[in-house]
Amino acid sequence: MCIILLTMKNCTENTYKQKSNQVIDYINSNLHRPLQLNVIADRINMSQRQLLRIMSSILKEPLYSYITRQRMERAIQYMQTEQISQKELADLVGYDNPQSFSKAFKKQFGISPKVYTDKLKIQLKESTYNSKINSLSPEILFFEGLNLVYIRVWGKYGEEEPYKIAWSNLIRYLKNNDLLTSNTKFIGLSFDDPNVTSPDKCRFYACASVPKTIVPNCEFGTFKLLPGKYAVYTIKGYYENLQDWYNTIWVNNEEKLRHGMSFEEYINFSDENIENYITKIYIPIK
Repeated sequence: MCIILLTMKNCTENTYKQKSNQVIDYINSNLHRPLQLNVIADRINMSQRQLLRIMSSILKEPLYSYITRQRMERAIQYMQTEQISQKELADLVGYDNPQSFSKAFKKQFGISPKVYTDKLKIQLKESTYNSKINSLSPEILFFEGLNLVYIRVWGKYGEEEPYKIAWSNLIRYLKNNDLLTSNTKFIGLSFDDPNVTSPDKCRFYACASVPKTIVPNCEFGTFKLLPGKYAVYTIKGYYENLQDWYNTIWVNNEEKLRHGMSFEEYINFSDENIENYITKIYIPIK
């Protein structure tokens, strides 16, 4: 009886993990839409009450609060990369008009969107002014896109133990499903900017390219990196804080940035010979 109950509990937990992945990815792709609770619940075949309970447990905050925060943080990303009007910005993050967006932004951060982004620019310049990181010359290329399978890590970027567990579980999943090949690419997606998002709420996806369409399950999900033009910076050897590189690149980058998914590609992916690490940072540009 105990074994049966334990198996049922594991099946339920795996189902919840799979459905939470679907919800989080759906929200991420549809922040410009109303995101009504009944629509989300219907998509994953779950009651609204159950959806709110499960997502609150996964997110460590109410679902409505998470959606609002994601809208505001997405708006900051747009303001950092695009020259757009307040009306366009409001539309892009799901608000009917600039006034409603501005009110929501001030409630979230205490200041107006423009004041916030101006302060953020100053903060980044000050944090990188005495940086020991040498300026890098990027390679400009057109990225063809990739289909990925991922496992998500919540929390401060770069924490050793959660990342080690995630990558180990991902590689085991690839091997068990005959997806690991000599052409597999290992990718890191950092969805949030720790200069804006609270470190404990940052989302990192440990990813691997997959050669065929797969149906994700349990804690694993799928994500498509879209084609586009990128400035690619190559870092050789071991590094302690990748965010320092990102901050420096964002401040000193001479290319025109565009809103898109920045990501890392890990070459010579291994726990051994860390001095031979090669990390490529892809920054979307126009």
